[in-house]
Amino acid sequence: MPIKLSNNKGFSLSELMIATLIFTFTFAGTIIVFFRCIELSELARHSSTAVNAAKNQLASIENTPFANIFTTYNNTTFTAAGVNGTGVTYVTSLDADLLRVTLVFCWREKNGRVMGEDTNINGALNAGEDANGNGVLDSPVEMTTYIYDTT
Repeated sequence: MPIKLSNNKGFSLSELMIATLIFTFTFAGTIIVFFRCIELSELARHSSTAVNAAKNQLASIENTPFANIFTTYNNTTFTAAGVNGTGVTYVTSLDADLLRVTLVFCWREKNGRVMGEDTNINGALNAGEDANGNGVLDSPVEMTTYIYDTT
């Protein structure tokens, strides 16, 4: 008696379940990557805005008479439109004719992540915020320049 092979077309239930599982994991991974790209885009936009705010603050400082820079700008804050954050200006007098100016900008992303040490975004160094113990706020957006009195 010859063996008759059936010629069934289609997929079995187990094959469909495995294919669905693979598709689900692939789709979920794609969605996660999509949302991470949106977060990275927002981070880049906020970083760029923070750098521009720091540059504008630095331009204001450079247009201030040398004798007034320390008293006008030391430990002052500044903001940037469109970013939930605060910048701080530190002015250190190195000698009678030389100042070191450091501008730091910290902000909070939509996902709650704080960029920089200022966890409460108030522009002041509070207890527990100085992660590296240097006595000032630090951030990925930080500029330092020296201003010399030419008069």
